[in-house]
Amino acid sequence: MKRIEIIGLGSSDLDQMPLGIWRRLESAGRIHLRTKDHPAVQALAARGVDLVDYDHLYEQHETFEATYESIVSALMEEAEQGDVLYAVPGHPLFYETTTELLIEQERQGEVVLAISGGQSFLDPVITTLRIPVNEGFQVLDGTSFKPGELDYRKHTLVTQVYDQYSLGEAKISLLDYYPAETEAKIVEAAGSAGEQVYSMQLHEIDHLDIQSNLLCLYIPRVEDSSMAQRDIHHMTEIFDTLVSEEGCPWDKVQTHESIERHLIEEAYEVVEAIERQDDEGIVEELGDILLQVALHSAIGKKNGYFDFYDVLNSLNAKVVRRHPHVFGEASVESLDDLSRVWAEAKAKEGKKEKVKYEKAYGEIVLEWMKETIHHERPLEDIIKERRDRDET
Repeated sequence: MKRIEIIGLGSSDLDQMPLGIWRRLESAGRIHLRTKDHPAVQALAARGVDLVDYDHLYEQHETFEATYESIVSALMEEAEQGDVLYAVPGHPLFYETTTELLIEQERQGEVVLAISGGQSFLDPVITTLRIPVNEGFQVLDGTSFKPGELDYRKHTLVTQVYDQYSLGEAKISLLDYYPAETEAKIVEAAGSAGEQVYSMQLHEIDHLDIQSNLLCLYIPRVEDSSMAQRDIHHMTEIFDTLVSEEGCPWDKVQTHESIERHLIEEAYEVVEAIERQDDEGIVEELGDILLQVALHSAIGKKNGYFDFYDVLNSLNAKVVRRHPHVFGEASVESLDDLSRVWAEAKAKEGKKEKVKYEKAYGEIVLEWMKETIHHERPLEDIIKERRDRDET
């Protein structure tokens, strides 16, 4: 059976490395390195250890994913000839993709792993930046995180950033959530003699000409009330408060029936903004539609039947279920195929065909509305004209 031992080199120089790890490394005949860009490597070379690095594979592939898969393939080939000692920066189980891939090989019975670790980058980074982790703390992978994972109420570390390009890629996602002027810090080689900390605004993080495997991006907890306005949890808290006994005298006495007409009224407002090509109006009026959803959800929660997250769950599940050609294995090559897939998905839900009164109603009213908006004619005049025309 193939055997690979994975050892972490720690987050920086030898002063941060456990003695037992160092003794194991210096006594090794050969060490395979994911990268030679680590302070401990020079010391190992000085001890005469045979070092084999995979830095050249980074140049051969366009993505990190392909590079890491190539490294693992090379390690598995080496293991066919004998036991392999493989060293990686930091701790092997902390944001080390090659370890994850090797663990998957182990699950499949292809290799036996032994894993021991040097210190991860977390301790020295937290110490260097004096991060109060008790206030809330998260660590994200800069190569794969999504804006939905971000939380302005937590101190945030973004790892897997190596240079201007990777910092720029992370910045694009971060700016979908944070204001451009948000405070940020880049830490290089935290805890080592060569430690460097750079402070700047978030939109500037890829202006720094830097390249290192020992980088980490830090965004402090944001104390900005405007950030809450973009948070869906904050929205539900607002509406739960409005309908509570301590809330608004009007909101707390509303029922689903008493406010149902407002859904239609707000939908008309959205159509009007669209027809006028008023982007700001569209944003505002769609917000009013969401207001109706949030208020109905808060009433449902108050009565003990459902809440906003039940609505959200139902929506997301239905959209995924009805798009098996996007989220599943179904294949469509024409609009006829698409109609068939859609119908089959609805049939699986047990949906029965019904008369779509709202469709005809929407078509008629929408046509009237467009005439009213574009020709600035009163809706009553258009209705009377249509009625007279139909009678003749």
